[in-house]
Amino acid sequence: MDNTLLITLSAQNALRRQMDVAANNMANVSTAGFKSESVLFEPVIRKPASIAERPKTVEFVRDYTIARDFRPGALQRTDNPLDFGLAGDGYFTIQTPQGNAFTRDGRFQMDPQGRIVTGDGRPVLDTNGQPITLDLTQGEPVVGKNGTISQNGVPVAQFGIATFQRPGALDKIGDNLWRPTGEAAQPAADPQIVQGMIEGSNVVAVSELTRIMEISRAFESVSRLQRQTEDLRGKAIERLARVQS
Repeated sequence: MDNTLLITLSAQNALRRQMDVAANNMANVSTAGFKSESVLFEPVIRKPASIAERPKTVEFVRDYTIARDFRPGALQRTDNPLDFGLAGDGYFTIQTPQGNAFTRDGRFQMDPQGRIVTGDGRPVLDTNGQPITLDLTQGEPVVGKNGTISQNGVPVAQFGIATFQRPGALDKIGDNLWRPTGEAAQPAADPQIVQGMIEGSNVVAVSELTRIMEISRAFESVSRLQRQTEDLRGKAIERLARVQS
């Protein structure tokens, strides 16, 4: 019975983690550039406490990593000249105090110095790794499909779009930003940028709601088995006490 309780406990922990991830997906269904996540599990095989018990091995479950779906989300029109969507592969390069970071969230704005920045004021970098600075007196920027920024018909900068061979190795660092681990960013060979649009989240709300319902049912089933096991243990202890008395 101890093994049954331990197995159900490991299942509850795994389901709780899975619910946290699914709930986070639902919370970000409207977040620009958000990538849906799922939990990957693996079996953990252990020998039971006593070799007299059967079976001779007990299999637990644990979550060992988070998998992310890097497929692009649908482009959404905003008609804001400082909103940019990436139609193909790649990430905007963002300057942070800890080094360059990367994002698919193209909801930018212009600070008082004319720099194109993220919503929280981090500079967006060009192909030379420098903050993109525009002349505030020259009107709204016009951005070509390859990321070239022009004012009054004159090219002034180009977005630094980066790509990675293994996007799965990117680590989330918060604020919809990513940082690579063990791989250097490479310039995108053929960036596809659309001005006046943003990339939506690739979370499918119906699928996530269905997953949440399935997780809830599974958790209830495991909890029911756990209660039944505890009741059985209680009855066994009670009967054993009667026999000994």
